[in-house]
Amino acid sequence: MPELRYVRLVRVAGTGDTIPGGVSPVERIQESKLRALVSLLTDGNPRVVAESRRAITTYGSSVLPFLDEAMGSVDARLRVRARLAREDIRIDRLAREMLALRPELDHDPEKFELACILLAQSRDPEVDASGVRAALDAMGDDLATRIEDFKSPVAVARTMSQFLGRELGFRGNQRNYYDPRNSYLTDVLERRVGIPISLSAVYLFVAARLGVHLQGIGMPGHFILRFAGLNPPLFVDPFHGGRLLNEVDCRRFLDEKNFAYQSQDFEPMTHTDILLRMIGNLQLIYRNGSEGHRLRVLASLKNVLQVDVAPTESPNS
Repeated sequence: MPELRYVRLVRVAGTGDTIPGGVSPVERIQESKLRALVSLLTDGNPRVVAESRRAITTYGSSVLPFLDEAMGSVDARLRVRARLAREDIRIDRLAREMLALRPELDHDPEKFELACILLAQSRDPEVDASGVRAALDAMGDDLATRIEDFKSPVAVARTMSQFLGRELGFRGNQRNYYDPRNSYLTDVLERRVGIPISLSAVYLFVAARLGVHLQGIGMPGHFILRFAGLNPPLFVDPFHGGRLLNEVDCRRFLDEKNFAYQSQDFEPMTHTDILLRMIGNLQLIYRNGSEGHRLRVLASLKNVLQVDVAPTESPNS
């Protein structure tokens, strides 16, 4: 039975309505101007409404009280449009935070972890980043006590696999594979089930706390991890309870699925590409399901990840 301390801080109720900002623009802009801007949401001209929503987004958290007031209006059209404008602000904040992570994302596991938390917050604003990280810290601390005297990388790999896959019970959700909760880090931590790529993220983040470098491998039809620097290569399959694999096992899997072996399929994926694959999985699920409204925020995050940015120089480069 996994300890509750691994999951108890993943969410903090009541945080969803707080959108952080610096010095509030409302200190410099008269209340009447913001109210007037929100009132334009009732205009009959779609172009005016679109411009109003764009302008409202630029004011961020300072306009939220006026949007909340409008959401309680007797005017049904204003209520709906104010709710959409509020969502615009939330999406814009998430996109900006993701963009801030981009320069260091591919060589910093901590930035990758924060990006996965942002993805979870896109679905549930009450996700608490510090709580998620505390849960991963606790797992890393417990695992560290078990491997501190190990010299063999293979022994470390086996212990990690047993701890996460057998003792804590992280495994693939084969019964409800297309449940969107399988793709969000917070839900995977709480429920101990997921799909290959999200389970791999848990392994990667715990391993990073111990100085163990895992690389994402996007094989055709599956996602696994490789322990960097080992020869012969050693892989772990989080979806199947942390099963350890060698290269022959991977080739056998491809043969069974009628995929041809190609060496490039075993090249490590960047953190950016892993995130894009996560988002792509969710987009496919939501297009075929009943939560199509979530596609807008996913598209925004995807666009940010596809923007070319100048990477921060890695200390190892």
